[in-house]
Amino acid sequence: MASSNRDQLVKPEFMSEQEFQWVKQATESLERIRGDARADAAAYQANPDGWAEGRSSRSGMPTLLLTTIGRKSGEKRATPLLYLHEGWRVIVVGSLAGYDNHPFWYLNLQANPNCWVQLDDVVMQGVARDATDAERETHWPRVKALFPAYDYFQTTTPRKFGLVFITPTGLA
Repeated sequence: MASSNRDQLVKPEFMSEQEFQWVKQATESLERIRGDARADAAAYQANPDGWAEGRSSRSGMPTLLLTTIGRKSGEKRATPLLYLHEGWRVIVVGSLAGYDNHPFWYLNLQANPNCWVQLDDVVMQGVARDATDAERETHWPRVKALFPAYDYFQTTTPRKFGLVFITPTGLA
């Protein structure tokens, strides 16, 4: 199924009908996803307290603010993302809700792995890299446990989601 045809999505067993309708609505278009991300990034920057633990995010999930350098514009681009800790590193997933193209932040990191990660009011410089196949195998169960919809969205597209490790290099 082409992931751009959201009407063809089939409700996964782990979601209630109400949750599934919310997910379908929230991911109905790339414009909607990107607009919501811009609004969440602005809210995070305006009041960063509690986002890293999920207390301030709409999803209630642990959320960081990733800032990349636009591969075409050269400008800084901030994106809120769910994340996992792995020691000092953080792990983020380039799902874009199962659409067939990679999210812009992922493409930006492919062009320039230097980035900034904000956890509440702490901003760190970092370097990103894709997970190896072995790391993907090890960490995908943790990703699914954090947000089961990642596994579901992966089934809606032939694109392999980016699983990205970001290693802090110092405070920004």
